Amino acid sequence: MKKGLLLLLALLLVGCNNGKTAYFTTNDDDMYKTQRQDLEQIIKNDPHIKKVTALFTKDAALIGIEVKPLSKWKKKKYEKEWQKKMEKALPEQTVLVSTDLKIIWEAEKLAKKKLDDEKLKKEITKLKDLSKEET
Repeated sequence: MKKGLLLLLALLLVGCNNGKTAYFTTNDDDMYKTQRQDLEQIIKNDPHIKKVTALFTKDAALIGIEVKPLSKWKKKKYEKEWQKKMEKALPEQTVLVSTDLKIIWEAEKLAKKKLDDEKLKKEITKLKDLSKEET
């Protein structure tokens, strides 16, 4: 009886979740506040996004998007759509949108480090080259 009640309570709490699972990480530079806000407006209502990591410099933007498990079958299609939306939202920067987990992990590491603009730009260039490689 107690186990059944506990299970019912757990299911009720899980069912009350509002579905907001998007997680957003970015480099903490106030210069790029408007870019972050533009990006958040694009991704906030997308049901396929699980996690977003974004790195901004003056000339470049790297946006790693982790998709939800049931959306992985069409992630290349979604990646192309997001690429177009991000290029439209950030016209003054070269934008790379990637759904590759390796790129996302490396971008997260860079976001945690406090790198200056030039070093970050070099690291973003390396990640762009890495994303073009096929294994």
